[in-house]
Amino acid sequence: MLLGLALGGVGYAILHPGGLEGRIPPIPLGAFESLRFFVAMTAAGLGAIIFIAALMPKGPSGPSGGGGKKRRKGAAPMTIDFNDPAPMAAHDHGSTHASHEAEVVAEAPEPVAVAEAAPEPEVHSGAPPGAPGAFAEARRELHEHTRAERWSEAADIVRRLSSLAGDDHERRVAAQDAGDFARAQGLTDQAADAYDEALTYARQIGEPAALADALTNVGDVAYEEQRLDTAVDAYEEALALRRAFAEQQPGDLNGRRALALALERLADAREDRGHRMRALDLYRESLDISGALASADPVAYGEDLAVTRRRLAELEAKVLA
Repeated sequence: MLLGLALGGVGYAILHPGGLEGRIPPIPLGAFESLRFFVAMTAAGLGAIIFIAALMPKGPSGPSGGGGKKRRKGAAPMTIDFNDPAPMAAHDHGSTHASHEAEVVAEAPEPVAVAEAAPEPEVHSGAPPGAPGAFAEARRELHEHTRAERWSEAADIVRRLSSLAGDDHERRVAAQDAGDFARAQGLTDQAADAYDEALTYARQIGEPAALADALTNVGDVAYEEQRLDTAVDAYEEALALRRAFAEQQPGDLNGRRALALALERLADAREDRGHRMRALDLYRESLDISGALASADPVAYGEDLAVTRRRLAELEAKVLA
């Protein structure tokens, strides 16, 4: 912005030697004296372009989760997709996990304060607030806006999602979406509050899968903020739920993959607390599961196995060092 103003000032000084009541000294152009007008207009035009560019609203910037935040092992860009209530998280081995599968890579927008009071936006869905289908329609629009990187419109929908929810299940999803949206912008305090609310609803509902997802989100944000005790507690409770599901449904490959991810999240948190031997045990258990999955479906689970092996080797090297 300052460069633009400076170039504009140079253009004015060239065009009006001695301007501002003689306070601006003439700028000699030597061999280009005959082109004084064109030189002045070029400098002023370039300055105007730079100044306007500096004022333009910035789009997505930087990696998700906010600049300067500690990233976990094997970190990958966080992804966000509001289209599904709670599909299984991507296998990024301790990166800033989102609770939804990758659909829109959240190269985070400039923060849009979701929690601040704002005028009630227009309801774009065909149904009035609280009517059957209004919540699902609003989430569909939210998904479209995030895919198109229309962050202000997405924030408007996030603000009113809870008012459109018709039951505790939809209120949990609304809180989870608010947490995902805030977390994608690096607003971890807002994300933590929203995830805590989602966890409260998940406990009321009593659905194990939803509760495990909510606990994982709470643990991820706590880990990013280095609240390791909170992260470990949340991960351990989520792991117990994943174990129970895997025991009840041993043929469900996605359920076993979710168990492997839960083991590795807890392992990373325990390693950061200095419990390396416990972390090793957790990674070895995950390796057994990942190996069985890769044998059953190498295309779907082969990469998981490779990353787990690498992380286990890194951890073993630290223990032996």
